[in-house]
Amino acid sequence: MSTSENLDLTVVCPFYNEGALIQKNIVKMLTRLATLDLTWELIVVNDGSTDDSLALAQAAAPDEPRLSILSYPKNKGRGHALRTGIAAARGDIIVTTEADLSWGEDVVENLYAAMKEWPDADIVVGSPNLEGGGYENVPYKRVLLSRLGNTIIRTFMLDVCTMNTGMTRAYRREVVQTLPLFANQKEFHVEVILKAHALGLTVKEIPATLTWPPERHVSGPKKKGSGFFASKLFKFVITHSMMSITGNPTRYIWGLSFIAFVLSMIHLSMAVVYLAMGLVSAFTALLAVSLFILALVLFVFGVVLHQGSTVLREIWVMQRQQMIATRRPGGSIYEVAATRVNAPEAAAVPPVTPAAERPTAAS
Repeated sequence: MSTSENLDLTVVCPFYNEGALIQKNIVKMLTRLATLDLTWELIVVNDGSTDDSLALAQAAAPDEPRLSILSYPKNKGRGHALRTGIAAARGDIIVTTEADLSWGEDVVENLYAAMKEWPDADIVVGSPNLEGGGYENVPYKRVLLSRLGNTIIRTFMLDVCTMNTGMTRAYRREVVQTLPLFANQKEFHVEVILKAHALGLTVKEIPATLTWPPERHVSGPKKKGSGFFASKLFKFVITHSMMSITGNPTRYIWGLSFIAFVLSMIHLSMAVVYLAMGLVSAFTALLAVSLFILALVLFVFGVVLHQGSTVLREIWVMQRQQMIATRRPGGSIYEVAATRVNAPEAAAVPPVTPAAERPTAAS
């Protein structure tokens, strides 16, 4: 199979220290994909696992030409792994999801069908927060974190979709391979939605149910670090909050400015009434002036942030235009090559990392 050949579908699944599950998951995904009347490929990306995940992935289906394994030695994060797999994809539609099909046995077909049903959609997100979706056997802390995070993002960022933090999505290849994406961790998911909306792309959703199998509750080796400031929760709050501020900074700044202005007018009115009644009104008047100054400062700050956000969007537009202009026909914008494994022909495909960090293919 030539790497220049376009396919109907590419499925990208990153993994890190999943030795207990990865071999079975790859076989499970390949079995499901084999039932589709489509041309497809499965790309799994080893995000620098320190256990035996890579060896087990290599042993999963050594004779399957539609399976590719990309690997690099150092853990770089889910966003980096996804960008690597997406850059190497040849399918017209790219689906990113968990290899264990925990988002449903038919999640790949459903996302692919949605992209075909909605030709105007550039991205389709699988959401457990839509009617018909949900969570099953997922630890309540994970559910709470997901719902809380998405509520915060929808409140402080543009309300584009109900699931901003999930990996299970479908993309049009010509769109996602030309988005200026740089996030290496899980904020990658928010970055995609934010920049897609800023660039005028269309994002839609379908309901999906996330179900954890019992064995998924058993974790493999994790990254070093302990305590709140090294925890996933802290990193989640910091990275997603920063991305949300970038998304729509004026929504809450101008809102606070308006509240301060209203309070200043109320206190000013009270000061006038007190003065007319012959009561002491200096403190109330001073508070009114202070609130008015605060409202003015917040308004000006919001203007500055708004201008900065506008400039940032223009930069993204120029970056994407440059990426489109330099994109090789039928390929990604990136020039660094890795080897597509388990294919009849050893051919170069473009992963995402710079030359100093180029991934090596595992076979």
